[in-house]
Amino acid sequence: MQVISELIEIKNKQTPTVEYIEQELTKRNINPLRWAIVYVDDKIYTVSVANLKE
Repeated sequence: MQVISELIEIKNKQTPTVEYIEQELTKRNINPLRWAIVYVDDKIYTVSVANLKE
C-alpha cells in the first residue's frame, strides 16, 4: 500500500461539509487517509489529500 499526496480541486458550494468533501473524493476513486482544505476561491476549494493506493 502506498500513500500519495495530491492536490484536488472541488467545486465551491459556499459552506463545505465533511460529507460533501468526502463524497467528492469518493467520486474520484480517492481513498483518503487524511485531507485538508488548503485554498478557497469563489469557484473552487483546493484540497490536499493523502490518498491510500494499493
